[in-house]
Amino acid sequence: CYIGYVASLSRSGHLDVLAAIPEAHRQAVLEHCQIRKYRKDDVVWHQGETAPFTAFVAEGKAVSEYHSPSGRTVITGLWLPGDLIGANNLATHNLHQTTVRCLENSLLYVLPVEQFYALVRTHGELAEAVIKALSVRLHWFGHLTLVLSTKTAEERVCGMLLALSEHFGVEIENGLLIDLSLTHEILAAMVGVTRPFLTVTLKDLERKSLVRSERRRIVIVDPIRLQAAAGDRVAPALPRARTNRRAGKRSSTPKRPEAAHDRGS
Repeated sequence: CYIGYVASLSRSGHLDVLAAIPEAHRQAVLEHCQIRKYRKDDVVWHQGETAPFTAFVAEGKAVSEYHSPSGRTVITGLWLPGDLIGANNLATHNLHQTTVRCLENSLLYVLPVEQFYALVRTHGELAEAVIKALSVRLHWFGHLTLVLSTKTAEERVCGMLLALSEHFGVEIENGLLIDLSLTHEILAAMVGVTRPFLTVTLKDLERKSLVRSERRRIVIVDPIRLQAAAGDRVAPALPRARTNRRAGKRSSTPKRPEAAHDRGS
């Protein structure tokens, strides 16, 4: 069954573009970028603004939000170190479809669209990495479409927890800690449910001993049963948990190029 196959795929929708570029070529690319620093909750760009540049996330985490005319907010992406953001605006200088906001202190390598295309023409490694990242993202959106049309709200919540554990899972005693601080409001917007519904669902999962709360973060107690609750027909490999690593540290962050200049947000 194709739906069962899709459900077994990685739910992350991410490819570390920077890590995919060989180091020598990576530094050559980054030397053409501007470095911009952002604090937690700073906005990189607002929905509806013109979109003249794209950016690589070097440090930190960010989220993209769509605010509908009716006042509803939907999370369309969670961006990590190595991700390319703003790629959906590479075809033309149109308007940003979403607002991008930093979840923690972040550092971005920023490129104007024209300069991005110039680098793609001269650095084949960059072009290959970007094509792969866009393909991964398109596959993710196809997966998301199937999930939203075939899974219940409870299954979507369980699938979201498993997806977060793929990138942020840290093995602790008696569980897998999702090492990410997100409010219930953001978690609800990620799967298209209301905040009260998410809170009730998490309490129900905790009552069933599938998850537990610890210091305002979520611990997956039984990933196999949670996977079943997510409606997966084919069991994927267990999440790649981090061990003996501090929260928020990632080894693939590139070294800053000497030619770049820091810019405050």
